[in-house]
Amino acid sequence: MVDREWTDWKFTREDLKRTPSVVACGWTVEREELDRAKACGLIHSASRKLQLPQITSASACVFLHRFFMRHSLKEYHHYNIAATCLFVACKAEESLRKLESFIPVIVYYASKGNRKAPPGTTEFEKWRAVILRTEVVVLQALCFDM
Repeated sequence: MVDREWTDWKFTREDLKRTPSVVACGWTVEREELDRAKACGLIHSASRKLQLPQITSASACVFLHRFFMRHSLKEYHHYNIAATCLFVACKAEESLRKLESFIPVIVYYASKGNRKAPPGTTEFEKWRAVILRTEVVVLQALCFDM
């Protein structure tokens, strides 16, 4: 992890080369950038389909980048965190969406259109559990005062 106070969100270019994924897990900077870009792509695609305001999508991307300055991509899959960050951003920006409409869109774009997850299916329940489980971890990484 970058040696800074937990509430300091200003990072230098050098800090971006010393993330937990790079330092502790052996990711290359390029691989981390690619995974983060894929995650932001999922956020933007799902946001468009869910007709979310652009501020919600942008907030989710900021949350994701901040999260991965504190946690490793090896520990948390980028699509799982992207989905959770978008869900948190929906709450933060008051553009709420129910999980019943949110999860099928996330699954569709995360699988590049190959899977569906209507409510009541195993796939839906898997994503629901992931989002609800990682929501607290994301909030803690963002220094959200509960």
